[in-house]
Amino acid sequence: MKLMDKLGGSSVKNLFATKPEPELVQNADTAPLAQTVLDITHIRRDGETYNQYGFRVAGLSEGNPHTLVPCLQSVSWGIRKEQEADTELQQELQKKLSVKKSELETERINKEEELVASKEKQKEISADIQAQKNKLADLEDSRYKRNRDAWITLIITTVLLIPFTVYFFIFYSSVAYSAFFKEFDISSLDSGGDFKLSQAIFDAAAIPNAWVDGWGELLFILFMPIIFLAFGFVLNRWEREQGWLKYIKIPLLILVAFVFDSLLSFEICEKIYNLNSMMSLDSVSEYNIPLAMHDPRFWVIIFLGFISYLIWGFVFSYFVKAWENLDLNQIRKKEIESKITKLQDELKGETTNSSNLKSQIAAIGTKILEIDTQMSVGTRYDLAKIRLELNNFFAGWQQYLAGMHKTDKEKQDATDLFNDVIRAIVVVD
Repeated sequence: MKLMDKLGGSSVKNLFATKPEPELVQNADTAPLAQTVLDITHIRRDGETYNQYGFRVAGLSEGNPHTLVPCLQSVSWGIRKEQEADTELQQELQKKLSVKKSELETERINKEEELVASKEKQKEISADIQAQKNKLADLEDSRYKRNRDAWITLIITTVLLIPFTVYFFIFYSSVAYSAFFKEFDISSLDSGGDFKLSQAIFDAAAIPNAWVDGWGELLFILFMPIIFLAFGFVLNRWEREQGWLKYIKIPLLILVAFVFDSLLSFEICEKIYNLNSMMSLDSVSEYNIPLAMHDPRFWVIIFLGFISYLIWGFVFSYFVKAWENLDLNQIRKKEIESKITKLQDELKGETTNSSNLKSQIAAIGTKILEIDTQMSVGTRYDLAKIRLELNNFFAGWQQYLAGMHKTDKEKQDATDLFNDVIRAIVVVD
């Protein structure tokens, strides 16, 4: 059972609901202390601080918690009586309320002006959005107007892309077949005993031979050029992205393509080197990276593939841009749509701002009504002063409890009662 329930069942809040002289409800627990409380709660000696007063009262009641709440009540009402009689304080508090009300009224006027400006801004934005939509509708009526420069670029890039794509299929299908499936033997040598590089990178029989070898080989060499075309397509997509991440992804993609080309070139050059080694009477070392770096054929194969891949990607980018710009109005349409989106976001922000301003104005109005209510009451109190002196009184009470070596539970019970009193003062006022 809480200590407050033991004190006669009355809540602390009810003790502060009215302002009579303190009266104690006597029962079996409180009767012996009643007269003591009535004696001490009315007497604070001249020059005695509330800290000293609390210490003295706690000593008279031996720190009994049953006397704490009535004593705090008496201290509170005593200070209130002093403040009621203090004409200068009452005028000062009235003046503070008037100043506060004036500040709030000025703030409300400013907020109302902001609200009017926000509503006007919304009207302007809405009108601008409608104007942009009208422009968009006008553009739709003439959407087939051609962009001459884009049309020329589109024709040129189309003419370039078709042979480039055919070249890609021939080159990478031949290179893939030569690197992974073709066997280089003496029959591959010409009359002079040399192997022609063109036989490896432009092999007209690569697809028919892969067909004979099996479905797996055929699909492999057909998908090889598609992989590099996909590289070029992805390169174009990433190049059009916004943000810094593309500057990392694009070099990595180009590096992967270069390494892939290098592996294909190395495989072919190694087969050519091994074939030539078979025809040599001298002892030769195995084909390795240092040898490949000094082998012209290694670099020829790389650049015939890698450089072509980059050129194809750039030409494809120009093709896509020319296609998008083919309709002059398409560019303007995107600009207008982008502007409409920004205006709609701005309108949404202003609408939210208006809603917030209305809430703020309503809250300020409520505060002004509260101040009007306080000003209409004849007497006002300085609650900060009351709380301060109650804290000082209780600090003296705690000093007595500490000096008498009261238990932690007794100290905590007293603290809980004091906190209830402080909360009750806030509620009552």
